[in-house]
Amino acid sequence: MKFPQHETVSGYTGFLLRKVSSASFEAFAEIVGAYGLHPMHFGMLMIIDADEPVSQQELSARTGIDPSTMVVRMDVLSERGLVERVRSAEDRRNYEIRLTPAGRKVLAELRERAREHGERFYAPLNADERAQLHTLLAKLAAGLDAGEPS
Repeated sequence: MKFPQHETVSGYTGFLLRKVSSASFEAFAEIVGAYGLHPMHFGMLMIIDADEPVSQQELSARTGIDPSTMVVRMDVLSERGLVERVRSAEDRRNYEIRLTPAGRKVLAELRERAREHGERFYAPLNADERAQLHTLLAKLAAGLDAGEPS
């Protein structure tokens, strides 16, 4: 995506956030695309890894993915052999989602690719600036999560 390079628009923080976010997202989308995935799948794999076993309903709530589209998104991971869905022993109506060994391998590779992407993308910033940027963005995100006006 091409953004204007003009002081009139570059004076707006929101414009700069969108420009940087878009550039980072597009570059990472290309990286995960090589695995037949979307950046959203990377987030799903990370949450499954952290919380497994997790139900599709829980995963939908934790990722913010609409439940009506979660099945299709899970199908992509399942078809690639990255996750398995097993009936819950506690509630036979639910499925427990777990990473497969292949899913753990791909997730480890994607985490490394994400780290490398971050190193390249944030290269203009020193370590303190990166930490400060992360802290400020986390503060803004927390406000959104708390329902503060956007």
